[in-house]
Amino acid sequence: MTEPAPSRPAALAVEDLACRFGRVQALAGVSLAVRPGEVMALLGDSGCGKSTLLRVVAGLEAPQAGTVRLDGRLVAGPGTRVPPEARGVGLMFQDYALFPHLTVRENIRFGLKGQPPAAREAADELLEQVGLAAHAGAYPQTLSGGEQQRVALVRALAPGPRLLLLDEPFSNLDRRMRDRVREDTVALLRRTGTTALMVTHDPEEALAVATRIALMRRGRIVQVATGEALYRRPESLFAARFLADAAEIPTRIAGGRAGTPLGAVPASHLPEGAPVRVCLRPEALRVGAPGDGLPAQVLRRTFLGAASVLHLGLPGLSLPLRARLPGPGPYGPGDAVGVTLVPDSVLVLPDEEAA
Repeated sequence: MTEPAPSRPAALAVEDLACRFGRVQALAGVSLAVRPGEVMALLGDSGCGKSTLLRVVAGLEAPQAGTVRLDGRLVAGPGTRVPPEARGVGLMFQDYALFPHLTVRENIRFGLKGQPPAAREAADELLEQVGLAAHAGAYPQTLSGGEQQRVALVRALAPGPRLLLLDEPFSNLDRRMRDRVREDTVALLRRTGTTALMVTHDPEEALAVATRIALMRRGRIVQVATGEALYRRPESLFAARFLADAAEIPTRIAGGRAGTPLGAVPASHLPEGAPVRVCLRPEALRVGAPGDGLPAQVLRRTFLGAASVLHLGLPGLSLPLRARLPGPGPYGPGDAVGVTLVPDSVLVLPDEEAA
């Protein structure tokens, strides 16, 4: 009988990491595995520990407990601390850190000293792939912010790192440039098959970039999932709130359902009598003509170009609800409408704030 081939180790595996700075517990028992070729996003508020985790993986901080392994090799743990330069990890920060007295090509080749000519040729090819071959002889200060970011990306990828670490890499760019450079970055990472771990506080950015997202809170990872699963099936009220705004209706489970002024919602996965919050994002509401559902009134309309958001007042609800319609939509302030729920888009989650 043929033995099954051993499974390939995770590109990055951290287990039970703890890191404290004085009285601040930056990391509290963090465990995470990043698969080869995956782009993982660390998502969370400022101070949640995501940048500390990145620095521990890079070797810039030492954990008080736990282990870090790269391709199965122990690089941090009890009695072990491999220095950053020996980990085979690439680093890219939001300030780019390009040398102003070196040209673009010289910046990229700075980390390739001692490597064969083929490495320099590969770096030149990466520069061409990001559309900057014509700027190889230019100095960083003559480039736009987006161009500098792409130079920093190529410099980080040129040595062929086993793992690329990115700390808020797009935060210094304006929105239009950020979207474009972000797409270019993801495309290059996928073409090169590079494994990456990226820190961000922006849910939209994490959803756009990452294969999977690790959501962090107070030094812990609260959920790891694909972007779609995290958005559609958050495991906590915190996760639901972080990914998108929603109107919340506090209620309790009765007969396997959560009652709301718009009707009861199935919630058989939660115990009888449990306090819950019914979360209604804009896509959870369907708006139609008066008589088609519960009566409501349009309080305000926000036009967003490709869509409009209606702010709705409903009898029995003190808070307004929001519904999204394609384009300008047929309704405006003061109009009477009918509202129904889209059951598959309604979230029913345990009320973490209930006494």
